[in-house]
Amino acid sequence: MGSKISRVNITEEIYRIVKEDILSHKLKSGEKINIDQLARNLEVSNIPIREALSRLQSEGFIHVIPFKGMFVNMMSLKDLNELYEIRMQLEPLAVEKATNHLPAEVLENLQVTMDSLLNNPSTPSANGLDIIDEMNNSIHGTILSYCDNTNLQNLVRGYMEQIQRYLTFIQITLDVDTTNVEWSEHQAILQKLRDRDPQGAAAAMTVHLRNSQQRTNEFFVRTGA
Repeated sequence: MGSKISRVNITEEIYRIVKEDILSHKLKSGEKINIDQLARNLEVSNIPIREALSRLQSEGFIHVIPFKGMFVNMMSLKDLNELYEIRMQLEPLAVEKATNHLPAEVLENLQVTMDSLLNNPSTPSANGLDIIDEMNNSIHGTILSYCDNTNLQNLVRGYMEQIQRYLTFIQITLDVDTTNVEWSEHQAILQKLRDRDPQGAAAAMTVHLRNSQQRTNEFFVRTGA
């Protein structure tokens, strides 16, 4: 962190910078956040920094230890599983609500994107995290955009970001078989959306999230975390 703040909304920009540093692990799990140093680096007062950190605390990225300061939340298998547990309750609802709101042209564009991922010859050797990002943005992101519930959107996106922190930490590189499994699970969701089958789409989402949880658990354990 060394960027000078120049935007009008100082608190929002500080929030963005610190959050990115947490997600990219520039600020590591368990690390204390030095508010005074952060203020000097960004050339701002402590007030907007504390406001931004308070927002990050409410989103589950940092916590306060009385008389000691603010710290980046630790990562653990228990926390990871709790995040997936919540997503498995919320995202089937989101996809069920979105099924009949998604325009046909949006669904066709999603299929084009999925086909390009399957047919891209560089995919097997690509960084698995990039592939997951592309699928998540395409399928999960679009579903949230059309679920017609702003609070649900915000909740799910928040939990997805927290899981993204784990994925960045373990730096997944997927083999061909696992990449194909990821693609097939997302394609199954998309096919139910194209069929206008809300219950089927919700069931396919549940299957995908359960399998994703198992895969991420295995990768996280391999890191020795």
